[in-house]
Amino acid sequence: MLSLFRTNQSFASLLLFGYALLLQLPVFIFGAGGVTPDADVGYYGEAVLRVVGFSSWLSALVPPLLVATGGIIANNVCDRYRISRTVTQFPGLCIVLVWGLVPSFHFFDPQQLALIFVLLGIGALGSTYKSLTPAVARFNAGFWLGLAGLLEPTYLLLIPGFLLGISIFRTADLRSMTQLIGGTLVVYFLAAVYAYLQGELLDFYLNDIHAFGFWAPEAASVYDLIGTGILLALILLVAAGGGGTRTLLSIEGGKNLSFLFWVLLFALPVAVFSAVLQVVDGEVLVAPLGTLFGLWLVDRTDRQAELMHLLLFAAALTLTVLHFTG
Repeated sequence: MLSLFRTNQSFASLLLFGYALLLQLPVFIFGAGGVTPDADVGYYGEAVLRVVGFSSWLSALVPPLLVATGGIIANNVCDRYRISRTVTQFPGLCIVLVWGLVPSFHFFDPQQLALIFVLLGIGALGSTYKSLTPAVARFNAGFWLGLAGLLEPTYLLLIPGFLLGISIFRTADLRSMTQLIGGTLVVYFLAAVYAYLQGELLDFYLNDIHAFGFWAPEAASVYDLIGTGILLALILLVAAGGGGTRTLLSIEGGKNLSFLFWVLLFALPVAVFSAVLQVVDGEVLVAPLGTLFGLWLVDRTDRQAELMHLLLFAAALTLTVLHFTG
């Protein structure tokens, strides 16, 4: 199966939609579609949940489509900024695979839309290394991060990672950091104006503030915990193998790879500092971890990569089936 995604033809990214739907197949078969139990969504995240959640079929169909779209964006970012030694579709493939490993991720969650915004923000900030208009790129990165924060307020904790990213690509100073934060503030200003016009400004602020907390874990199914454990193992795997990958890249590619590791690092507190600690909060790891794992997989031999993919693919399907039939 991996041979389909080793190609340097960008159209192969479209296969990610079929791959994501395949991982979502148990949800369709057992009629288990629905919205997330995530208790930390923002004011606008709740609005999105209401739109998608009216139909179980729609709530089952939208997640794989959004995650596959995020995979396509990740492939484009890795190709554009030379983060991989070869042009490959592995980063996008592994984003979908990592998402599929935790059964609760298969419910619709605004985080799946936020995943797209985070990847667009990563791409925007990555462009500052060679951009003639880095101020615009920083503003755009902050803007995309702000949109993610509207859906899941704890995603704002990624801002320090993006500020560190500024120093990776260029000199970080007060002006450059203000440009990025300004993009986020513009999003929140416009969102607050709309909430005010709806007479719900106080609800908007209180909802987003109450999304933050610390270590209030909620019970989870054993299959969710196994999937989460696999994600943690993958984090250790890519962290241990990241140095060797970086030495083979161009300066631009190495800087973007370092930035991805910082995003992954700051994604961990995003998953923890929520009002109610749930398994679905770990979905913030999907974008950076999936991308980095895909880049790690590129450097493996064909046999090693096929075996690793087969094991994880089987684990994803098995855990999902057991979760929705147990």
